[in-house]
Amino acid sequence: MWMAKSRLKKSLRAVGHIVERRRHPQRFIHVDKCPWEEVYRDGIMAVRHYSLPSTATAKISINDDFLPVSPVKHRIPLLLVPALGIHCWTYDLMPNRSMVRYLMAHGYEVYLVDWGKPSDTDCSLNLDTYVNRWLPSAVETVRKHAQTETINMMGYCMGGLLCLMYLGGHSDAPVRSLITIASPVNFHKSGLFGKALGLAAIPAMQLHDRFKIRLEPLSDKLFHIPASLLALGFKMTNPPGVVQAYMDLIRNIGDREYVTEYMTMGQWFNDMVDYPGAVVREVIEKMLLANSLAKGKIHIGGRSVDFSSIQQDLLAFAGITDNIVSLRAARDIIQLVGSKEKRFEEVPGGHAGAFCGSKAPSNAWRISADWLAARSA
Repeated sequence: MWMAKSRLKKSLRAVGHIVERRRHPQRFIHVDKCPWEEVYRDGIMAVRHYSLPSTATAKISINDDFLPVSPVKHRIPLLLVPALGIHCWTYDLMPNRSMVRYLMAHGYEVYLVDWGKPSDTDCSLNLDTYVNRWLPSAVETVRKHAQTETINMMGYCMGGLLCLMYLGGHSDAPVRSLITIASPVNFHKSGLFGKALGLAAIPAMQLHDRFKIRLEPLSDKLFHIPASLLALGFKMTNPPGVVQAYMDLIRNIGDREYVTEYMTMGQWFNDMVDYPGAVVREVIEKMLLANSLAKGKIHIGGRSVDFSSIQQDLLAFAGITDNIVSLRAARDIIQLVGSKEKRFEEVPGGHAGAFCGSKAPSNAWRISADWLAARSA
């Protein structure tokens, strides 16, 4: 009798979650919950300054555990730089899986770049805009707001590449150190796609050189990638994983915490933002075909970028099972920068998991917090 009641209760709970998920999906999506204020804006780009919630003065929740809030505050602030094509709140994904909260609990003053939501009218935004205009402004804003001479930076995926290009083209950047997570510098080493790209790039570049074929004259709108197409492309990098995740949801539909985590993570992949056409064109020509970053040199706007001129301490991460950015594609940065202190870490997870998966707090986040401590005094 007791077993029958328990099964009935579980079944009713599952049905309730199915109906609620369909009618009120926002109840299960807990992104961007940490308090912040906007301290700078230039067009669609902004800089946020975070603070811990008033309820988290002593400890915060991370996964199924609690982390005490450090009474000691580090002097040097940290600027987080997200990838393009996604919302900046991926750094504050959910209350118990928030890198922003984790770092603040460790005593760091946290700022975050918000790239905004580009539309097709923003298709002319190019690497020069991000690397030579917006990032320098963000760094200067953080430095002045925190009243420090220097700052530290962390970038995820394309955000890490933007940071590298900024440091490689601005030798006077007031930055002490940089952390990159899943940032590829050798695009021809990213799995089967990288190998195919490497083979295709040879004749493509020969045609490019012989016939002076350039992508620049083409309209930026031709290369602009809408959010829906970007989301589909991301999911297609691991179709079995998408199916498996949905099957796991069906099996755990009665568990509200599980449904909440599934829906919140899904919000990342279902609610992406447009990728500006001018950036896409430059990535295709300079990074995918010419593979310029693998040589550590690239031209952005009117500046020459040289990774060998980067002297800041560097910590680079890559996910062991990343289908988008392979270990080999990310590891090459160690040989390219001029930093005396540089370190490469392999961590569990794929492209998203290494950054904010369930194992990220005990791996990439913990290592980052420990590594930054000596560079934040």
